[in-house]
Amino acid sequence: MINNLQNKVVVTGATGYIASAIIKELLLDDDIDKVIAIVRDKSNVDKHRFLLELKNAEKKLEIESGDLQTADYDSIFNGATGILHVASPYIYKADDPQRDIVEPAIQGNLRVLEAASRHQSTIRKVIITSSTAAIIDLEKKKEQYDESDWNDSSNISNPYSYSKYLAEKATWSYKETNIDKVKSFEIIIINPAFVLGPPVEGYPSLNTSLTTFRNSLMGIGEKVVTNRFVGLIDIRDVVKAHIKALKSSENFDHQRYLMANTVVSFAAMGELVKQLFPQYDINPTPTDPSVQVHPHKLTSISPLKLSDPYIDINTTLSDCVNYLINSNNFNPKPKQ
Repeated sequence: MINNLQNKVVVTGATGYIASAIIKELLLDDDIDKVIAIVRDKSNVDKHRFLLELKNAEKKLEIESGDLQTADYDSIFNGATGILHVASPYIYKADDPQRDIVEPAIQGNLRVLEAASRHQSTIRKVIITSSTAAIIDLEKKKEQYDESDWNDSSNISNPYSYSKYLAEKATWSYKETNIDKVKSFEIIIINPAFVLGPPVEGYPSLNTSLTTFRNSLMGIGEKVVTNRFVGLIDIRDVVKAHIKALKSSENFDHQRYLMANTVVSFAAMGELVKQLFPQYDINPTPTDPSVQVHPHKLTSISPLKLSDPYIDINTTLSDCVNYLINSNNFNPKPKQ
């Protein structure tokens, strides 16, 4: 970040699980003067009221309207020094997945880059939140994946992974074909695995990852999901990585950063939760023995070291379950 200008940071997808947690920490950071939070409709205050109630929000937070395909980024980015583009559809199914998941992800990234290119005098970092879904290609059945890998087999049958893959490919293609437009700022992509952990205070709903985890603990998750191995990362580590990338004086332009603490199945997570909460009768969704799974490892080879060491898995799961219980989203019966 630069010191001779006001450190004004823009965050897209502000009411989302990850973005709202980033905003909370930015508001607490003395090096950040102003945070611009982009929501779909700022007139719908009930949707983002929890952001306005965060500490320092009255002094430092400004709400602006805009979705992925219509936001007036040109005016919003005026005077900004850093852009955290976190917004992207995080759903697995849609009536028209190309229209509702894939295209918004691609166009969201490209529109942010285009607008940033017109504010090169101030913007120094554009950090985009992607996913390990853009990296892991299970068709390849590799033992280990890192930032050099791409999910080349992804297609519209799994629109979320496909959207992440295409959006990130489009980002790097844009950079390579528009060098002069983006030469003044770094582009960094962060690829977190399956993100769990407690959201910010007052977060109004369960996002996709929290819902998937909760359903697996309640025994109502899909069996095929229970079999699946996923990389796991704590939301607090993801937040730390975004802010460290934003504030670092080192140049990490054109870098990806894979974030995964461990790789674990939902079935194993369920067993761990049972051990961590022996006072409750918890019956996770059983596995489907007919479904073949291929365990793998996730390792970062990036020069970025943004959140190390990671929060341990027991803390992540324990804090997540306590949040679900305290927010009345999970009500396990006490053991008799």
